[in-house]
Amino acid sequence: MSIQYLPHNKIIKEKWDSCIKLSANGLIYAEYDYLETIASKWDALILNDYEAVMPLCWRRKLGIKYLYQPSFFQQGGIFCKQHLPEDLIEAFIKEASLHFKFAEITMNYQNVLTYNKKAFSFSLRNNFVLELNKGYKNIFAGFKPTVRQRIKKAAQSGLQYHSSLDYTETITLYRKLYQQRLPEFSNKDYEQFQKLCAIYFKQKRILIRKVTDKEGKDLLAATLLLKDEKRLYNIISCIVPKGKDLLANYFMYDRIINEFAGTEYIFDFEGSDKPGIAHFYKKFTGNNETYPFVKFNNLPAAIKLIKP
Repeated sequence: MSIQYLPHNKIIKEKWDSCIKLSANGLIYAEYDYLETIASKWDALILNDYEAVMPLCWRRKLGIKYLYQPSFFQQGGIFCKQHLPEDLIEAFIKEASLHFKFAEITMNYQNVLTYNKKAFSFSLRNNFVLELNKGYKNIFAGFKPTVRQRIKKAAQSGLQYHSSLDYTETITLYRKLYQQRLPEFSNKDYEQFQKLCAIYFKQKRILIRKVTDKEGKDLLAATLLLKDEKRLYNIISCIVPKGKDLLANYFMYDRIINEFAGTEYIFDFEGSDKPGIAHFYKKFTGNNETYPFVKFNNLPAAIKLIKP
């Protein structure tokens, strides 16, 4: 077994994307174009001839290179064409710690860790997913009773469900509504995400769905979805105060699920660890596909308590 550190300019794009595509745990975040657009800088760990890969998104501060979690990037970690034993996951993390003294990064849902180690610690984060291969009636029957009631009540208000090509409108609304709640999202983060959306728009892999009032004038809620061959990713979702009053979020997700029910897609709600959002997503699905958030700090003792 040979885990090799490769700087960005040595990574072979075709081999990288082939590994992600053929991995059972392949996710859109690990695609070369996604990383290239979202991460400030990134290198990688490669097992043998791209049998398994781990992106390493990094920054430098005060001369210290450290691993960080980019915005709009939920799950990283190790992607492998075969089963990933825990000792191999540990080997990747330990190899990363030889090149970076500090890390706060996510792994992915198949990077299963069972207990904290001396070299690193981890906690589990929530990610709710819903398989759409059942018919809509079966899926709807699985919603919590309160959800079914609110969907029916929202429909009585005459809400309208639309598709759109204007991803910039949704990004702008999201930023306007939630910028104060997400101070860690910088101007550059939003610029990079918009560039990413432009790339996936050209590939026909971006979906915008929104809800308006019955007159079709007031925008009440919107979501921006990215897709690969397996999943629909609920990357950003937003709702205005009037939309909350009219239960537009319940109506919107029900319509999206209805639209894609019977397909092989998994609807990936993308979170959340925020209690209110997690409670909302749980009403639609009980399938919580947790993933690890890993930390290590091997900085010199004099600055060990300082986060880069």
